[in-house]
Amino acid sequence: MKKKILTLILLIAFVTMGCSSMKVVVDYDDQINFSKYRTFNFVSPKKVAKKKAKNPAVIKDPLLIKKAAREISAVLTEAGFQKSESPRQADFLIAFYATARNKAQISPPSYHIGRYGRRWVRPGHVYHYKQGTLIIDIVDRQKKELVWRGVGSGALDRSDPKKNLLEAVEKILKEFPPME
Repeated sequence: MKKKILTLILLIAFVTMGCSSMKVVVDYDDQINFSKYRTFNFVSPKKVAKKKAKNPAVIKDPLLIKKAAREISAVLTEAGFQKSESPRQADFLIAFYATARNKAQISPPSYHIGRYGRRWVRPGHVYHYKQGTLIIDIVDRQKKELVWRGVGSGALDRSDPKKNLLEAVEKILKEFPPME
């Protein structure tokens, strides 16, 4: 009975640690004046999919792509940018994709020696989860070169993937545009 309770406590601890830890990394060209960017649009998902087709972890779900585009548009609009009528009229273009990989977190067994030389072992545990990564690229439309990239990565909550997507988009785009 104690073993089951300990296992449950460890599992809950791993789940809460994994779900709350979204790591965000941002990189950008520091020679670019980001204040000149006012309008945005998206690179065709088909162009992005062709380049990423060799990676089996890339999520190709059309509904996820639509939801991500809506979330990105909402966050950028709230930040003061406007979505242009077509990609040819935009100051910058957005390309994004998401991946999901199976991961495991291992807790090793622990060995104890108690009173009177009594020995016991607490078994190790393996916690399996999916780690999702969302990559958002900002491309200067006129120069046709990457000027900003944000990557968010963390454990996925299987019960509410839309919440994961919203959290990732908000955390990544919080860093755009970079403060000079």
